[in-house]
Amino acid sequence: MLDSLKKYIKKNHLCHSGEKLLVAVSGGIDSVVLLDLLVKAGYVTAIAHCNFKLRGNESEEDEKFVRGLAEKYDIPIFVKQCPATDYATRHKLTIQEAARNLRYDFFEKLSVEKKFDKVAVAHHADDNLETFFINLFRGGGLQGLKGIPVQRAIFIRPLMFATRQQIETYAHDNDLEWRNDSSNASLKYLRNKIRHQLLPEIKKIIGNFTPVFQSLDNLKEDALVLEVLLNREKNRLVEIKNNSIVITPEETPAGLTGSLWFYYLLKAYAFPRSETDKIFDAFQSKSVGKHFFSEYFELLIDRDVLIVRKRATSVKQQFLIHSTDTVVDEPVKATLKIVSGNTIEPTLFKNPNDGFFDFSKLVFPLTLRKWREGDRFQPYGMKGSKLVSDFFTDIKLSLFEKEATWLLESGGSIIWIVGYRTAEPFKVTKNTEKVLLIRLTK
Repeated sequence: MLDSLKKYIKKNHLCHSGEKLLVAVSGGIDSVVLLDLLVKAGYVTAIAHCNFKLRGNESEEDEKFVRGLAEKYDIPIFVKQCPATDYATRHKLTIQEAARNLRYDFFEKLSVEKKFDKVAVAHHADDNLETFFINLFRGGGLQGLKGIPVQRAIFIRPLMFATRQQIETYAHDNDLEWRNDSSNASLKYLRNKIRHQLLPEIKKIIGNFTPVFQSLDNLKEDALVLEVLLNREKNRLVEIKNNSIVITPEETPAGLTGSLWFYYLLKAYAFPRSETDKIFDAFQSKSVGKHFFSEYFELLIDRDVLIVRKRATSVKQQFLIHSTDTVVDEPVKATLKIVSGNTIEPTLFKNPNDGFFDFSKLVFPLTLRKWREGDRFQPYGMKGSKLVSDFFTDIKLSLFEKEATWLLESGGSIIWIVGYRTAEPFKVTKNTEKVLLIRLTK
């Protein structure tokens, strides 16, 4: 089994010579076997253990046991007390979700602090099979059905080649000791129901899971190829504009339905398949202005594009700029400078990120605010005034772009649609002596 581990690590490029490796050890048979194998293979640097305080004295005995392993192998150990019940209550999570979040957060922070290159966790082939069925029952797509990744960021799973039976055989053959988690027998968890009730029945029918494990590996490879091809196509259609992600859906790639293509375009933004189907239907029916929301993002259908941005948080609606200010840090970043009127070239006025104003016509403090229905201003170069909303329509701003736009006001009059157009009454003329130059820097 040691040779198999070395070959698996090498084949999947999980760990390289000289890298510092942290091993997550709960005290259960899987992590104990992983630790023993990695020590013998010469990879281990340290142990990490979380005490979730879930099983009273059992949890304390687990911690004591893992500390004993660190002494046995003569390697450093890092232990954190992680009261999962309190965390689950505060964050409205299940105990399992809370424990997972606490565990991975601890491992990530420890890796940064102590400069570990990789964190090894003890998932194996049977875990992968159980995960397949969990995702199947929950309606997971191809990403879910391909199971647990061998590597994700700094986390590696060197035991994914091994079955539970192989792990148990290795533990017995090498006289290893481990701790049994009593919660693993509880049938209140879906994973345990699959492990103890479903899989034994399937095994009676098919004899062994070797072909199934191979199918999962094939599925994982197929999913990877498909992902690479789809991402190549997707990257052609995506651009970043005004802090938003603009997606221009073109003809659906051959072999995909339109709704499936939308799912692949949008899944990175946490939209589930049920929601991307609705987005596809709305886009097809040209429902311009329609909004959709995922946990972290919002999406707007705008003419022939989809616009995605992070969900907005409440933002202060008004900011003041004083005559003595030289820098603005929020809500936009800009520099302020007073210059002589005779040093300004008219060609400079064409840059929308620069605002030039006759200083003598300004009333301080200036006000930066969001636009409101009914706002009017006289655009530079025009004789009459115009509704700001009409100006937005003329320059074809999306709803997201309108919401992100700030107006600069002096004495109650709009002097600049920031980043787009200054106002005629405040323009620099040949008689202007002092000019306020506001330059957007980001």
